[in-house]
Amino acid sequence: MMQLAVVGAAGLVGQSVLELLAQRQFPAERVFAVDGPEHEASTVSYGNLELDIRQLDEFGFENVALAIFVAGDSVAREYVPQARAAGVTVIDFSSAFRLDAEVPLVVPAVNAEQLAGLEAGALVAVPNCTVTPLAMALRPLLPLQPKRLTVATYQSVSGSGQKALEELAEQTTALFSQRESENTVFEKRIAFNVLPQIGALDEDGMAEEERSIMLELRRLLQQAELPIEATAVRVPVFFGHAWAVSLEVAADIDLVQVKNRLVAAGLQCVTADQHGGHITPMEATGNDGVWISRLRKTGNTIQFWLAADNVRVGAALNCVLVAEAMYKAGVFE
Repeated sequence: MMQLAVVGAAGLVGQSVLELLAQRQFPAERVFAVDGPEHEASTVSYGNLELDIRQLDEFGFENVALAIFVAGDSVAREYVPQARAAGVTVIDFSSAFRLDAEVPLVVPAVNAEQLAGLEAGALVAVPNCTVTPLAMALRPLLPLQPKRLTVATYQSVSGSGQKALEELAEQTTALFSQRESENTVFEKRIAFNVLPQIGALDEDGMAEEERSIMLELRRLLQQAELPIEATAVRVPVFFGHAWAVSLEVAADIDLVQVKNRLVAAGLQCVTADQHGGHITPMEATGNDGVWISRLRKTGNTIQFWLAADNVRVGAALNCVLVAEAMYKAGVFE
């Protein structure tokens, strides 16, 4: 038995991490919910329990063996080193360390071998919630020798946090009520609209989210030279991301073999006679599936539609799976 902390526990991902830890009965003697001063005197659910939120700037990391950080870059850069100095093993869901060559970037279904040999006090980075399900879908197809990946992502507002959910709800209500509404989270109105830019543009015109997809995916799949063309779009959906994927490969394509590879890797493959032939983000939300539908080919290009719960599967579940793998490996003994 061990003690652990979830830092950023009041956020959408933090609440999902706590839910999954309880559901999957992670062997923790005690779980601490930790967050910033704006959540002082608040509580969060952990199974049938309500946990008081501890203040991050007062929390003693020496009391825990594991800290799962889901609180963003600035918090991670300041407090992860403090936690590790206290001997704590850290799993971090932020972009702060994802491209650090000294820090393993891990999705257990993709590259669990990266966890081998880790000791107490280690730091493991977890990819962007847009990258994880995509990497899980592409990993079984690597033997087909990928030549080029083209992907368009359709990302729900929950990827931008609680305030984004509130903004979409408020704008939708305002439009139906013929009232004016403000944009605070997004630069333009998100209700009944799509925004074809997520994050700032670099000098090449690539958005921050698109560069994240390219760099993290190459690192996860160990495909450093794979050409990746990504377009990231924010859509007026509360939960659930979707991806339109086009993968050009060198090998001949047998769609039956492709489907078998995906199913063997644990993905949910929907055929034309199931679920109306496709899975939407709404249907993918609230479960642990990474769903593939509309599987087809054009010449040497495989195409499919991918959907998953971005908060649960894309973010929280991966953090918990990493924690479980490290526990089984004896990292916390």
